[in-house]
Amino acid sequence: MLSSTSIVLEAWDGNYTKILLTQILRSTEPLPVQVTRISLQLRPPDERTAEQHMATLVCTTNEMEISSSPYKKAQDSPSRQLLWELGHLSIKSQENFNDRLDRVNSDREAAHTLALAAAAAEHERVRKSAETQCEILRLRIENERKAREQEEQKQLELKRQEKTEKEIAERRREIEQARIAAIEQKRLDEARKAATAAVEKRKVEKERQEAEAKAEATKLLREKQEAEQKKQTPPPKPAAAPSPSRAIPAREPSRSDPQNEAEHQRYLEIHQRLKDLRTNMKEQAKQNEALKIQMGDMRREIKKCVGQLIGDKKKDKEPHAQLLKVLRTAASVPEPKVEIPMFLASPPPIQGSTMGPALLVYELNIFAKAIISQFIDEAGVSPKAADPVGLIASQIFTDAAFRWNGLSLIDILMAKFHAVCPVLWGIYGDEKTVEGKTRLGWWREEKGGPWISAQRHNERMTGLGAGFAAIALRNYNKSRQENPYPNENYWHSLACIVNVPANQVTQTHFLVLKAMIENNAGRFLLLFGDAGRWALRRALVDFPQQAAQQSVAAKAVAGLWDVLRRDQKIFM
Repeated sequence: MLSSTSIVLEAWDGNYTKILLTQILRSTEPLPVQVTRISLQLRPPDERTAEQHMATLVCTTNEMEISSSPYKKAQDSPSRQLLWELGHLSIKSQENFNDRLDRVNSDREAAHTLALAAAAAEHERVRKSAETQCEILRLRIENERKAREQEEQKQLELKRQEKTEKEIAERRREIEQARIAAIEQKRLDEARKAATAAVEKRKVEKERQEAEAKAEATKLLREKQEAEQKKQTPPPKPAAAPSPSRAIPAREPSRSDPQNEAEHQRYLEIHQRLKDLRTNMKEQAKQNEALKIQMGDMRREIKKCVGQLIGDKKKDKEPHAQLLKVLRTAASVPEPKVEIPMFLASPPPIQGSTMGPALLVYELNIFAKAIISQFIDEAGVSPKAADPVGLIASQIFTDAAFRWNGLSLIDILMAKFHAVCPVLWGIYGDEKTVEGKTRLGWWREEKGGPWISAQRHNERMTGLGAGFAAIALRNYNKSRQENPYPNENYWHSLACIVNVPANQVTQTHFLVLKAMIENNAGRFLLLFGDAGRWALRRALVDFPQQAAQQSVAAKAVAGLWDVLRRDQKIFM
């Protein structure tokens, strides 16, 4: 006999299941096992279909014994027996359903516990990761702070070192300035002594010349008296001799107007001081490599910019701006210094320091020299080319950055003019002598060499005359700036030339005069009006007619009247 057995009943409704159970219980056939427990188990609602049921009859031998029903063999009441037997059946459907719910809840609880554990682990991982990143960030910030502190310490050390070096350099500069000042003072003392000696020498020479002139006058007076005495007795009739068609008066000694001579000498002294300054700066440059490089670069840049001037306003802007930049840089260099009044022809009374930047004076001297060269090379061939160069020169010397105590340093440029073209101030001399040629501005091929050709001399004088007019006839009436070389200087120069004694006028005077007027008559009349017309008539008509020798240049000046009347409609 089997220890246990189970019978599974499936039906589509509960009534059919009850019928099956009734038939089994009423069966007279003995069961193969002792039925100790009969239970009817139905599928829970969530596991069965709409009209399907399953009943399972489980028989076990281990739990409990069921006594035979006293109504088992009763034939009169089968329903009572069935009810009694069913009462002893333990319907487990609800319990199974609850057990299943408990298992589901238990599974869910376990799943939730696992999920919570996983979340806690993830949270722990995220926390540890955040702490790691925080530590990394803290270390990075700490490293950056230390690097910044090290950099600041390094910068402080560099500043401290620079300050120390600057103090050392300042101390050396002060020592060098004191030494240079002592040298400069010594040179000034020597220059003053030399100037005093020169004045004394000129005074002695002047007294000697006056004595000679007085003796000459006495001699002439005596000869005149003797001649008058001889006239009283008729001399023997001399043989016939050819008489010249026109008498040429004898030349007077080469002495210009004393005021013009004094002015000319002052500017020549300035020119000599500029030469001394150039020599002194070169000596200092040998001891200061930075100064040497700076001087050389500025000198080359100035010459290049002046050579680029062509008279086109747009194209001349760039070299003009570069010239201003170079000269302003020179003006900003405080050392070495030099006495500025030494380079002024008529310095006013000055209270306070008379020192100024020596590098600015040096570079202005280079600029003036380049301007003169440009006048000679360009305007000598084409006088109209002098105007843009004269304009730039006037603008540079009127700039406030290059003034000293409000005074223009254009005397540096005028000193160059006095050295190369003295006739602008009425200086005259005999072109047949060395002294006379030197006084008239003749140049030599090289120092101590032969004189330049007459053609080259004529070109030089033409360019310089046109260049002087281009500077002296600038119109500043509508400008806020002050004219560095007032127009009255042109009138003065014109008057000096036309007032040269007739027997001392040379071709050089006519060349310079023609160049001054040829392309500038209209501008001259605009500035001086009717007085200018009278001056032009005096220069172009009267002056050539009074000349002792009617040279080609004199005739060219006289012919300029007709040219102005024909081309520019200027009537005098």
